[in-house]
Amino acid sequence: MGTRITLKDAAEEFGTKLPKRMKEAAVRGLISAAHRGVAVIKAELIPAAVPQPVDRGTYRAGWNVIEIPGVGAVIHNSEPHAAHIEFGVRAASVKIGRAMIQALAEWAKRHGFEEPERAAWAIAKRMQERGIWGQRGLGILTLLNDRLRREIIREEVTREMNAAKGRR
Repeated sequence: MGTRITLKDAAEEFGTKLPKRMKEAAVRGLISAAHRGVAVIKAELIPAAVPQPVDRGTYRAGWNVIEIPGVGAVIHNSEPHAAHIEFGVRAASVKIGRAMIQALAEWAKRHGFEEPERAAWAIAKRMQERGIWGQRGLGILTLLNDRLRREIIREEVTREMNAAKGRR
C-alpha cells in the first residue's frame, strides 16, 4: 500500500522529494490543463447551457488563463457581468437603474423589439420578481472544476511528467 499524503501536506512533501524538472513538468501540466479547461468552457459547456448566455459573445470571449510562474494557472473571466451569469442574482438584489435600462434597451433593439425602452422596463421588472439566471446562475466554472478534477488535470500533468522522465 502506498503512502497517504493530505492536500495540506502535499506542497511540502512534493517540494522536497520531487526533482526540479518534475516540479516544472507538473506546473506545465497545470497550465496546459487550464488552457484546455478554457477550451472546454468555450466549445462545450457554454453551448450546452440552457438558457444560452450569449448575446454578443463577450461572456464566452472573457474566459482566459492567468499563468502563475512556478505554481500553475488560474481560469478567470474578466467580463464584469460574468459573476452575475456564473452565480445568478437573487430577486431582492436586482436594482433597476439608468445603466440597466439602457443595456436592456440595447439588447432589445438588437433582438428586433419595436419599443426597446418599454421592453427593457418589462424585463427589469421581471428580473426583480424572479432574479437573474435562476438565482443560482449557470455554474459553468463548477461544471468545469468537476471535470478538471476527474480527468483533465490528471491527463495533462501525467503527460508532462512522462515527457520530463524521458528527457533525463
